[in-house]
Amino acid sequence: MTQEEYATFESIEVSKEEILSCSYSSWYPILKNYTAKSRVIKPLPQTFLDYLGSDSIKLPPANNYDPELVINSDNEYSDWEDGEEADESHDNDDQNDQEDEEDTDANVKSITVEDFKDLHDQIIQGINDLGGAVTPKLNWSAPKDAKWIMPDNTIRCDHVNDIYLLLNTSDHIVDDLDYPFTGVDLEKGIDDDDEVKEKVEYELVLRKWLDVNPALEFRVFIKDNKIIGISQRDLNHYTYLESLKSEINDKIQSFVYETLIPELKDKLNLNKYIVDVYLPRPFNKAYIIDINPFSRKSSPLLFTWHELLLIDTFGDDEDNYELRLVNETNVGRFSKKEYSESQVPYDVVDASLNSQAMVELAREWDKLQMQQDQ
Repeated sequence: MTQEEYATFESIEVSKEEILSCSYSSWYPILKNYTAKSRVIKPLPQTFLDYLGSDSIKLPPANNYDPELVINSDNEYSDWEDGEEADESHDNDDQNDQEDEEDTDANVKSITVEDFKDLHDQIIQGINDLGGAVTPKLNWSAPKDAKWIMPDNTIRCDHVNDIYLLLNTSDHIVDDLDYPFTGVDLEKGIDDDDEVKEKVEYELVLRKWLDVNPALEFRVFIKDNKIIGISQRDLNHYTYLESLKSEINDKIQSFVYETLIPELKDKLNLNKYIVDVYLPRPFNKAYIIDINPFSRKSSPLLFTWHELLLIDTFGDDEDNYELRLVNETNVGRFSKKEYSESQVPYDVVDASLNSQAMVELAREWDKLQMQQDQ
């Protein structure tokens, strides 16, 4: 290989059609027998999207998770009415602070759950219909980078507030909302802002919670309707995986070539994408975790994008790829905790540089805890 070839940066062409075809509601009806039972709610009201994108959000009172609606004095239902008295008391305590805020943000209306009441009710109903515990996502991304904020360090949501908190905290969700077409070659004369503002029918996906073994999740890279690489999804070393490598490879290959590729090629005209699959024991069926566009927005995990793009997909050979696992020789490369760059709030970073700010942060945290207890 010449020096010029080493210096070449391999480009990836991805179209808007491919990205939209990887939206959950596009492929779920085709492959729902191979993934978790889901509820897709769309289109989402703009008020809800603005709520998710705001710097801070106001959650409904914790005691209003119960889906049974309360009848008020006007014989109208409300599922957050119980918390209004507590909110009123809190408002009186902080009246001076609010007046200051109103002076600076007089023209800014804070978005609350009341602004998307119908959607709020649909989410509660969806959680109940799916067994009481779900994992949320938008069209393409799940808020895995925000799981640090949950007590059990997962994206399992038992209550509607869990969903709001995860989605608002996640950088992955922000990326879905603000940069849905990253990597698309824009037409000449059209700038990035116009492209981002192109209408996308956003959807909220609630998936039935399944307690999966992360050791048995794998990422499959598919290009020109051929597997070009399979990587272990969880970057921890599991000693027993090496003895199962051949069996895992055979099961994934069979599922991809016999089911996945024919369905997506025929129904969605997709010939390149990335699919995360779960292969639980006794390895008799593969399940789809997610399907993503074939672009650098997705991590290549144990590969590099450069080496993936150099794999020859011409010819009839379906075995021209490698299944890579984390082993004793490469485990040191992945000592960094996954999504760690998203796990420290900016408030904490700022406060760590200022002792007085740290005291104020602790006070605010105590106030929030007391409010939640009420």
